[in-house]
Order: sequence, then C-alpha cells, then structure tokens
Amino acid sequence: MEKFIYNRLKELKDSDIVSFHMPGHKYGRVFDELGYGDILKELYTLDTTEIIGTDNLHNPKDVILKSQENVRRILFPEYDDVEVRFLINGSSCGIEASIISACRPGDKIIINRACHQSAYNGCILANAHPIFVNERVDKKNNIFLGAEIEEYLEKIDENKDAKAIFITRPTYHGMSFRISEIIEKAHKNGMIVIVDEAHGAHFGLNDKFPHSAIEYGADIAIQSVHKSLPSITQTSIMIINDNLIEKNKIIEEKTKEYKVKSLCYEKEKSEKENIKKKPNYSQLVDKSRLDRALSMTESSSPSYMMMMSLEIAFDIYEKHGKKLMDELLNNIYIFRKNVKSYDIFNTTDPTKIFINTINNGINGYDFAKVLRYRYNIQVELANYSGVLMLCTIGNKKKDFDLMLEALNEISEKKLFGLNLEFFDDIDDARKKKKNDDIKRMTTSKQINLEFPCINPEIKIHPNEAFNMETESVAIEKALGKISGEFVIPYPPGVCLVAPGEIIEKEIIDFIISASKMDVDINGMESSEFTEIKIIKE
Repeated sequence: MEKFIYNRLKELKDSDIVSFHMPGHKYGRVFDELGYGDILKELYTLDTTEIIGTDNLHNPKDVILKSQENVRRILFPEYDDVEVRFLINGSSCGIEASIISACRPGDKIIINRACHQSAYNGCILANAHPIFVNERVDKKNNIFLGAEIEEYLEKIDENKDAKAIFITRPTYHGMSFRISEIIEKAHKNGMIVIVDEAHGAHFGLNDKFPHSAIEYGADIAIQSVHKSLPSITQTSIMIINDNLIEKNKIIEEKTKEYKVKSLCYEKEKSEKENIKKKPNYSQLVDKSRLDRALSMTESSSPSYMMMMSLEIAFDIYEKHGKKLMDELLNNIYIFRKNVKSYDIFNTTDPTKIFINTINNGINGYDFAKVLRYRYNIQVELANYSGVLMLCTIGNKKKDFDLMLEALNEISEKKLFGLNLEFFDDIDDARKKKKNDDIKRMTTSKQINLEFPCINPEIKIHPNEAFNMETESVAIEKALGKISGEFVIPYPPGVCLVAPGEIIEKEIIDFIISASKMDVDINGMESSEFTEIKIIKE
C-alpha cells in the first residue's frame, strides 16, 4: 500500500518550508533547537492507554492530575482556585462541552455571530437557543474585530433569562477587546461566561499581550496550545475559574494597542477600568456536569502522546518562553519596519501580521499561491484582501528575512498570480523550480469577496433544524429559503449561515464569488458549491 499521507508530509518537511501557519512548533524545529529532539523521537514508543500506573484523563488521580496542576501553576501561579483540563480533541471539544454543561434544552446563550463552528455544534448538542451579537468587520481588510461591547450588554438586558455568555477573544486575526464589563454584568444576572481563547495560549509570555479572560473573571476559557505554542496539532486546554472574583484578585484591565517605537512594541495608554474589590457575583461552574460533557465530546481513548506533547510545550513555555517571545517580537518589529510596499493592519496581538495585498493589485488568494509555489512560504490564512502570518516562538529571523525578500520581489516584478496553464496540475506546479513555477500575469482576479456583515434571521432553532429533512436547490434559487446545512468558509471557520437560518442575498452572492476564487467552504455537500441544502417544505 502506498503511504500517500506520509509521503506528502515527508515531502513538505524535506522542502524546508517557511511556516507562518500553525502548529506553533514549526515542523519541530523548536524541539531540536532547545534539546527536546530525543524526547520527541521516543514519543511513539511511549504510546499507551489507561493501564495500571498511567492514570485516566476522564478521571485523573495521579500523573495526569499532577501534570494538569503543574500547567496551572505555570500559567496562573497566584490563582489556586483555577483548574486546568487537558484536551486531546482540540478546542472544539472543550467549547462543545462548555456549552452542553452550561445550557439545558431550551436555554438561551448569548453568543458572538463570528464564533467558531464548534460553538454552533455545542448549541445543537445542548439544544440551546443562541442569541447572536453582531460582529464588527474591517471591510477594507475583511478582518473580524470582535463583537461590540455595548451589544453584549444590551443582549444581557434583553435576555436576563439566558444561562450563558459566549465570547470569542482574541479573534482569528488577533483582535481583542474589553470584556470585564461584560463578565461583571453577566455574573450579576447569574450567567456563566465561556471564552473561546483558542488564539491566546501565548498571552502570558509577554506583558505586551492582553491578559487571559480568566484573570478578568471568566468562568471557562479554552486555549489551543498547538496554535501558538509548540505542541502537537489537536492539543488544547480548558481553564476553569472556580471563584476568582470572591478573592478580589481580578486584575486591572487595559485596552491594548501597539505602535512601533524601538526594538519591541510599546503599549499606547488607553482607557483603563479598575474592577478590583467587586462584590462576589461569581457563577460557580458545575464541574461534575462539565466533566460528563467532556467525556461525551472527547475520545474515550485519549492520546498519551498528545498529553506528553502538552507537557513538553509548557516545559518550553516555563524555561524558554519569555526569552523566545522577546526575540520573536524584536524580529517582528524589524520585519514590519522594513516592509515598505504593503499596508500592514495593526492587530492587538503583534504575532498576527495581516498584510493587505489587494491595494497592490493582487488578491490574497493569488498572493498566497505565489508565496507558496515560488518562495516556499506558507501563510496561515488568505482572504480577498490579503494574507495572515501566524508567528510563534518557533519562528526565527531567517523566516522573516525570506518573507521580506519575497514581498519585495513580488512588488518589483509585479507577480500577480500562479498561472496553471503551464502545468499539468497543481502537483506539477509544486515540483517546479523557482524560475519556472510562476509566469507573470497581467492581472489578479478582481472579484469582490467581502464577508457579509449580516446576522441571518433564525427561523428554526439549530437543534430542530439539524434534525429536519432537507433537499438540495440551486444556489440562485435559495433566496429566502431556510438553510439545512452549514456554510463555513475556511479558514477562519466562521459560519456564514447555519441550519435553521434564512438564506439572504449577500450569502448567495458570497458563495457564488467564493466558488470562482477556489475558496474552501466546509459544511456544504455540493463540492462545486452550486447547490445548497434547505429545509424541506
């Protein structure tokens, strides 16, 4: 049997690809450089299951419990009321379990519209009724900025019977916003606060980052360790805040922005809000119910290799993390300082670098292909407006130097795209040498592909819609119909329309345009995106 997956992964590794994408260990380079190579080579020989002496992730009492407590100590040394759970089915299982544990059938949950698809899945599994908060979008760059604080507060006032609040912070693009006021008001109304902090596992490595939502009093936060720290893909943690507000340990929150001044990012002073010594409004999490929910969403045979990977990641975090992060921020500063021909969007998290390319005449999808097939550089995300670099402590100065060279050459030679007419297929293009694999094109595709900034009407609750009969109709004939499937452009995995929601014109236009741009869309059964499933009348 030919080893298709192995062969392709080996090919990628041997090509010495420049990684500005997850996972954070960057093809394992950070392990070799820091002396963890021998441990990783031994990893597969240590793979086992729940036997005498290995403990059990679903009921930890020994080594797994000690390891989770050690991670808690590293992340929150001052907070002994915080607990950590290892997740080996990614942050998705933690988000789903959190919603299942917080909501019973028919309960309301206030949730940001641009949440990850796993939050929708959690609502379906819990039969919870989502109350959506509109998302702010930077139209020039097609970047999600986070939900409006005032809208969250209004939704709380309008839905005092809601059982939970779900917040995505930071966003995929690295944008954070003030949440202490939302948390305080939610707790006053007895609501559990769940925060999707998947892209914030590295926040504790430098005071230039926002603080974890846990430090502002959130009840549950879920972090994807593999995204921004050096661990194996699919490894995450759940952080449970037992009763932090009661101990008056909540930190002073700041809205943080960054500007370039010296060889690191300097914070601009902004609005501050002191929430110390608040009355005890903490909503205690039902940890027994939460653990039962986790046992439903997580494998009954948890991977010990993944749990060991989490241990290694946090060992690196504790021993080397802050030094490596300082080096990374300096490399990012030097890189940004030398980018002259492109606009860079100022994100809250400086390790997320969004480069606008459409202003230079090339859409982000074409630009990402040029980077990959001419320069062997892979970015995390492309949208119509540009590309997103995901930088971690696994990146070195050489990576940024190569990216800078590529940006300059693309601008100087006006390389607008990958012309596949010269190749048999995409694999052929991948194998060509630098001077052969790009033919200069006079234009890049100029198709407007802005992510619709709409909040579709929920006609049928998600759980009910998911279980109803569906039928397929042509995209052009779906206007006003009730969607029977998810439409999720990926990345970033934000839902355009979900089962039970009305299909609007902006959604149809986006799907048609996205199909012309070869954008991946999850959830749709039609591989050509020419049809969509609707609820059968």
